[in-house]
Amino acid sequence: MTRKQTTRSILMIRPSNFGFNAETAVNNAFQNNKAGISPKEISEKAIVEFDAFVQLLRTNGIDVKVYQDEPEPVKPDEVFPNNWVSFHEDGTVITYPMFAP
Repeated sequence: MTRKQTTRSILMIRPSNFGFNAETAVNNAFQNNKAGISPKEISEKAIVEFDAFVQLLRTNGIDVKVYQDEPEPVKPDEVFPNNWVSFHEDGTVITYPMFAP
């Protein structure tokens, strides 16, 4: 029996405090302090980009479940979940741990 693992729904976490994270910058080339803009501006730009991406996905027929992250505790890279998860047709749930604790 062939099973298809597809979805038309995704979960995204809308950031409250997006910004530089020294812990993950150790091995993430995209994390740097070279932008020359304030942490507040970085966070504001991330929210604008996030909202635009959600709209693009929805315009293309993807059901996006958006959850607003809580402002405390501060999680500067909250749009990148600590673990990825997949839900399978047979009921199996698999988590994929990421680098940072």
